[in-house]
Amino acid sequence: MSVHEASRRSARQFSLAALSLLGSGLAAPVTLLPALKFSSLEFANQLAPNQLAPNQLLPNQQLAQLPRPFAPPTTFGRTDPPRPRSEVAFALIIARRAERPIQIAERYGVAPIALRLLGGPGNTRQQQIPPRWPLREGQLVRLALPLERAGRRPLSVRRVTVRPGDTLSSLGALHNLSERELISANLELGSLDKLSVGTVLNIPTRETGLLIRIKPGQSAADLIEGYRADPLRVARANALILPTELSVGDELLLPGIFAASRQGELLARRLRAIQQARAARLLAQYQAYQTWKAERLRERQQQFDNFQAWLRSPERQAAVDRYKRQAEYDAWLSTQAAEDARAAEQIRAEVVQLARTDPRPQMQAALNAEQAAPKLELRWPLDHPRLTSRFGEQDIEFHQDVFHGGLDMAQPTGTPVYAAHAGTVTQSGDGAYGTNVYTVDEASGLSVIYGHLSAVSVTLGQVVRPGDPIGQVGCTGDCTGPHLHFELRLSGTPVDPLVFLP
Repeated sequence: MSVHEASRRSARQFSLAALSLLGSGLAAPVTLLPALKFSSLEFANQLAPNQLAPNQLLPNQQLAQLPRPFAPPTTFGRTDPPRPRSEVAFALIIARRAERPIQIAERYGVAPIALRLLGGPGNTRQQQIPPRWPLREGQLVRLALPLERAGRRPLSVRRVTVRPGDTLSSLGALHNLSERELISANLELGSLDKLSVGTVLNIPTRETGLLIRIKPGQSAADLIEGYRADPLRVARANALILPTELSVGDELLLPGIFAASRQGELLARRLRAIQQARAARLLAQYQAYQTWKAERLRERQQQFDNFQAWLRSPERQAAVDRYKRQAEYDAWLSTQAAEDARAAEQIRAEVVQLARTDPRPQMQAALNAEQAAPKLELRWPLDHPRLTSRFGEQDIEFHQDVFHGGLDMAQPTGTPVYAAHAGTVTQSGDGAYGTNVYTVDEASGLSVIYGHLSAVSVTLGQVVRPGDPIGQVGCTGDCTGPHLHFELRLSGTPVDPLVFLP
């Protein structure tokens, strides 16, 4: 269906619905013809009706020869307010056989009261025509065409001026209208929260819906068809008989149609305003922090000055004595740390010795890789871990069937897991050990595997440093309980983490 046909169809539905609303029944269907467009109106001299085809405009008729109405027109339904003569031009039409005045009025986009029946050539008498009265072929009808008209709006829509203290919510509550209904009647609203004093708002008092001003290139019939509005409700809400009564600049109320997208835009604008206010609050807090920081620096400077004065005081010697005792204590701690390191080295030697006696090829490969490994600085991936299965241990049936290439550290689900060594994340998600994270350090050739996680905190390609969050302990994949599977691989060969952990 073309746009022209859709417009004609919508106009036909609208006119029939409007006439039904006014209680005027038609004996036969009304044929709607497209309105003719005029670039100018001229008037002719002494042109007989038999010289024109039916429904042809009669040009070049002298206005002086056309009789003017001698009384206000009689109304056969709804009437428009009378127009000044300067806003009206006239044309003559020759009627077709059995054509009705209301059909001519629809075709030229005017009300039926704009038509007068002329007696013929030389007869200056005019006669008001009933809208549904059949005309004889060749009868002359004078048509009043409006040149300009003031903007028209539905009478049920009031204008309210915003006063101090008014808000959209308060006006909606006062007039029993929702926010959506107010927005649909006031599409020019720029905010849901800020109304300037003196702003004029449209307030529907009966039917609510979308209030649109007709723009150039639009028509009321096109808008009714485009928004799929109910023609009968539109006719009732706008007090219309025909959609052609409205033109560019007039306002059309579409009952039951609401501006949901416009409401969404205003809600998004409100959210942005809230976010901007929050950003302003954060900025104010940051500035307050900077002020506090500057004050704190001044206090610390004052403390330093006091300390310098204290150094020259008699109390200094007592402090020096205390520092000496502290130094002795620190030296003792260093000795203890060295002893702990020797003990750890001894444990590593024992681990290596056990590996040498283990005939499994995986253990021998791990031993060779450990001996050729560069110096690695690792940290424990868990705080206070509890070891449940060591490297190569055959403590459960699964580890007897499959070589255990790492350490199992039991902790509750959700316990944070930290990076034991620097590297780049090469896998984050489902894998061989349930939910895994793999990191690789290209410089040392070390790969680190964190398995059976319940959640991950890194993404593919991310660079991590020791102590960065990796994920959380879980029990995904083949698992007997919440724990972390921690595995080290040197150039692809699994090695014992206890050899490198502090």
